Amino acid sequence: MGSFKRFTSNGKRKKHSSSKLVEKSRKQLRKEVRKQKKINRAIYFQNKSEFNVSRTRDDENLKTRTIDENENSDDHTTDKTIDLQQKSIRKRKQQNLERRKNNKKKELLKEENLKEDKIIKKLEKQLKLNKRKKKSIPKSFVADGLDYLLNFCLEDDRKCMVETEREKLENEINNDFEEDLTMAVEGTPIENTQVDNELYECNENENTSNSSASIIEDNLSDSSDLEINKVDDESVDTNVKDEDLWEDIYGRKRDKDGNVINEVKRYLPPAARINVDSVNMDSQKLYTLKKQLKGCLNRVAEHNIHTIANQIEEMYMAHSRYDMNHMLLNLTFEALVGRILTPDRLICEHMMLIAILHANVGVEVGAHFLEKLVKKFVETMEATQDVENKELDNVILMIAHLYNFKVYGHKLLYQILDKLMIKFTEKEIELILLILKTVGFPLRKDDPIALKEFIQNLQQKASQGTGESSRVKYMLDVLLAIKNNNVNKIPQYDPSHAEHLKKIIKSVIRKGNTVTQFNVSLEDLLRADENGKWWIIGSAWSGSNTVDDQERTKEKNTLNFGKKILELAQKQRMNTYTRKNIFCILMTAEDYLDAFEKLHHLGLKDQQGEEIINVLMHCCLQENKFNPYYAVLAQKLCEYNRKYQLTIQYALWDKLKTLGTYGSRQLNNLARFFAYLFIEKCLPLSILKVIEFTELDKQTMKFVRQTILGILLHKNEQACLDVFNKISVSPQLQTFRESLRLFINCFLIKNIDSTGMMDDKEIMLKRRAELIDKILISEGSKVIF
Repeated sequence: MGSFKRFTSNGKRKKHSSSKLVEKSRKQLRKEVRKQKKINRAIYFQNKSEFNVSRTRDDENLKTRTIDENENSDDHTTDKTIDLQQKSIRKRKQQNLERRKNNKKKELLKEENLKEDKIIKKLEKQLKLNKRKKKSIPKSFVADGLDYLLNFCLEDDRKCMVETEREKLENEINNDFEEDLTMAVEGTPIENTQVDNELYECNENENTSNSSASIIEDNLSDSSDLEINKVDDESVDTNVKDEDLWEDIYGRKRDKDGNVINEVKRYLPPAARINVDSVNMDSQKLYTLKKQLKGCLNRVAEHNIHTIANQIEEMYMAHSRYDMNHMLLNLTFEALVGRILTPDRLICEHMMLIAILHANVGVEVGAHFLEKLVKKFVETMEATQDVENKELDNVILMIAHLYNFKVYGHKLLYQILDKLMIKFTEKEIELILLILKTVGFPLRKDDPIALKEFIQNLQQKASQGTGESSRVKYMLDVLLAIKNNNVNKIPQYDPSHAEHLKKIIKSVIRKGNTVTQFNVSLEDLLRADENGKWWIIGSAWSGSNTVDDQERTKEKNTLNFGKKILELAQKQRMNTYTRKNIFCILMTAEDYLDAFEKLHHLGLKDQQGEEIINVLMHCCLQENKFNPYYAVLAQKLCEYNRKYQLTIQYALWDKLKTLGTYGSRQLNNLARFFAYLFIEKCLPLSILKVIEFTELDKQTMKFVRQTILGILLHKNEQACLDVFNKISVSPQLQTFRESLRLFINCFLIKNIDSTGMMDDKEIMLKRRAELIDKILISEGSKVIF
């Protein structure tokens, strides 16, 4: 290769011969560099491991040294003392931190109070209250009705108000007790069980029954609801409008000079107030629902039928089906049934929606719609119809398209055709043509024999009645074309749209659901209210129509009461046949035995037997004065069958919820009725355990007190004590016994002591109350008087 040049340290080139120095290649140089790196890395890790080993040795030596020192030292400290010291330090720090926070809170509260004082002073200055020398109530407060607030802020006035309110409450309780005691004393014992119903004697002839009815009408009030809603003439006079009256911002009426007019407003019970509010809320909800549903029905079309059906189905899930069914029916009638003929396409799409809801939501949707639609058809057809009025045509088209979507079977439609054929005027002929042109071929497919019979009857009717009318000839031609399956001979017949919708409906109905077809007859639908709806699961069905007719004629024949009695039954809202019969028997029986025999011969079963107790208690409450006739009859029924005891018990529990709607007369009748049943051991006193004695309202307290007084003041003392002995044993009734003891001591004995002078009745009442208290005391009693 020859010689090559190298640079010396001073930058000059140095010449070497190729023989003295062999040049290394770059590959060899890189290899040497890698080897050197490995050597350096090995040396580094070796030195590091030696350093760590030496460090661990030093740590171990240090530990052993400190352990030896601690063992040898006399005043060493343990780990526990160190922990305690650390905890105490942390606790002191936490206490200091909380103290600082509390101080900050106090400072912030002081600052806020100062700000409020400044605002108050500013408002006083604006209202010019800071310039008043006297501490009288400002006129502005009196005008705004805020003067009572300032009076209540003064301690002396507040004490006076509390004392006055307490005295008023005590006086009211004492007055109520005296009133209840007077009512109980007036007719305490019922000595004879053989009580005659003197007020209700009635003979079979019309004259005596009428006179008896007049006596009954005098003793029975027309209705409790009518009595509650009665308005006096004075309250009517207060509602006279006056142009000089105006209302301030608080809703108070003022005269033209600005003086507040105090109006005596009629008291409305809380239950009635709640009902009014609930009615308003329900009406608002129904109004909103109606708007939503109407919006959906207005947008019904072939392209959005799936969306509309889902929206209406969500409404069915969120609201009651009764409201939805009625609203859907009414809105559909408003949209489709009018004096002008509605387009067939629009009716077809709406009926497709009904069929979808019938499948997806439930069969009651289609059942309710079909029933009301058929009744609408019959009502409209029975009225005189003008040919130009297309209301009935629209109803017929709706019925036909429901059949087209298989909501009901062909049996009903053939019966509708037969009904139209009976009248067979120009309007009926037009309706028959409309049905045949819409669903004639599906009818032929479902039952060709029935179609053949219908054609023969129609031809015979046509030959007898209208002769050679052009409309009749056209109808017969259409019938023959349907019979021969000749589509071309029917003008303007295009079933393509209906067939197209039938395909769409299959894709909209959810998987697993189908359109359930009703095989009902026209008579079934028209008499659904009487016979029940057997085509809906859970609805009752009373049997065939012939049996119903026989029973109905039998019922009419059994109501052999006077006209006055039946009118009085209607006034007392005895609307069903059973209730009306029971009421008339109660009113016209000679005594309680006669009434019992007649009621027994009615042959009432299951729930109908419960109506006896309901009617009996209704009549008892409506009496102007308590009549023991009802209580003795109830005793006879309880002795005859135990089911009447349970019915009376459940009736009492229901009436306890509505005691607020009863007047003092009705409350007294109810209390004395049950007091008698308790004394005669027909019912146990433990049925009153459902009453919450810790949350008694005024009406419930009056009822319980009058009932207890009726028991305590009974002539037979042993019978009175037996009522309470019966509930003194059971451990399940311990809470009820304690509540009863507390009630008797607080609302009976205490009121007797407050009156001061006592007569014989009150002395006897107090003595019996003390005896009953001893009877009710058990081993686990916690109440001490």
